[in-house]
Amino acid sequence: MKIQYEDIHSLIIKKSIKFPFLKKEIEKNGVIRIKKNNLDFFSFLVKTIISQQISNNVANLIWSRLCNQLNAKTLSINNFKNLIFLNETLKNLNISRQKRNYISNLFLAISNKKICKEKLAEMDEGEFKTMMLKYNGVGIWTCNMTLIFYFKRLNIFPEQDLVIKKMINKLNEIEERHIKFKNEFEPFLSIVSLHLWKMSERIL
Repeated sequence: MKIQYEDIHSLIIKKSIKFPFLKKEIEKNGVIRIKKNNLDFFSFLVKTIISQQISNNVANLIWSRLCNQLNAKTLSINNFKNLIFLNETLKNLNISRQKRNYISNLFLAISNKKICKEKLAEMDEGEFKTMMLKYNGVGIWTCNMTLIFYFKRLNIFPEQDLVIKKMINKLNEIEERHIKFKNEFEPFLSIVSLHLWKMSERIL
C-alpha cells in the first residue's frame, strides 16, 4: 500500500498544535518522505556501519570511494565475490579492522541465509532488534536506521541518536515543558524524527 505522506503530515501538524514552536518548524519543513533506497540489504548495512561514529561528510566520501573502486553507481552483495575480496576492498579504504570484522560477519550471515531480509521485513520492531543485535557492530542505532530508511517503518523513534537527543532537549527548553514524543506522535515517530533531523540544521 502506498504511503500517503501528505495525510501523515497533516496528522502530525494536528498532533503538534499544543507545541507552538515545534508546530511552526514542522510546517516550515513541509511534507517529508522516506526516500527510496536503491541499495540491497547487505550494502545498506555496510553503508550504515561505515557511518558509525564519523561525520556524514566523511561517511559519504568513503562510500563514494567504495563505489568508485568497484566501478558501480550503487552496490549490492554481488559486487563482493568472496570474503577475501570484501576485506581487501574495505582495507584499501582504510576502514578500521573492527568495522571490517563487523561487515565480514554480516556478509557471511547473509550469504549463508542466517539473516533473511524477507523474514526481517515481517518482524515487529522488538523481534527485528532481538535478531539483529546478535551481530557485533549492529547496535540499537543501526537497527533504527535500518528500520526507518531500508524497511520504511513509520513508527521508529531513534532517541539514542545524538542529534535527536539534542533536539529533544532544545525543544523541551523552548516549549518550557517535557514533550513525550512517543506518546504524542505515535504512530508516525519515524517521520517526526526526520523532521527533527531537518530542523536541527536551523536551530542547533
